[in-house]
Amino acid sequence: MNELFSNNLINWLLLVVILIYMWMRLTPTIFAARKEKIDAAIREAEQARIEGEQFQKEQEARIQNAEAEASKILEDAKRVAADMAADIKKQTELESAALSKRIDEQIEAEKRLAITEMRSRAATVAVRLAEASLPGAITSSAKSRLLNQFVDQLDAGASNGSNGSNGAK
Repeated sequence: MNELFSNNLINWLLLVVILIYMWMRLTPTIFAARKEKIDAAIREAEQARIEGEQFQKEQEARIQNAEAEASKILEDAKRVAADMAADIKKQTELESAALSKRIDEQIEAEKRLAITEMRSRAATVAVRLAEASLPGAITSSAKSRLLNQFVDQLDAGASNGSNGSNGAK
């Protein structure tokens, strides 16, 4: 039994030595490869962090530029709207002045028409009144005098027509 124990002990010691040797030979390369992978991952993470910060700064700059651009666009739109409102107001005033002028001209024309119509009616009334009052006011001597003047005018016109002016005046 002792011999079995010593053989087992030697086998065990030999197994431990082989394991230690293998451990020392294989694990440093495994750990080095793992360390390299971890270091590469850390470098990539650091690079990604730097890129992320740079991207964030760019986005913040774009946001500020967009806000400035939006502010400029809004300012331009307000200016254009104010210009349009002024133009519309000016156009409205011009149209209002033109309409007022046309209305005044129309009123003046209507006024002249009314005056002409009033004069025509007054003349008609005056003629009717004269026709109504003249037959009694004209005496026979006035009638003969008017008739003589009319005949003289006819004779004067006939004598002018025989002289080559053919009666036209």
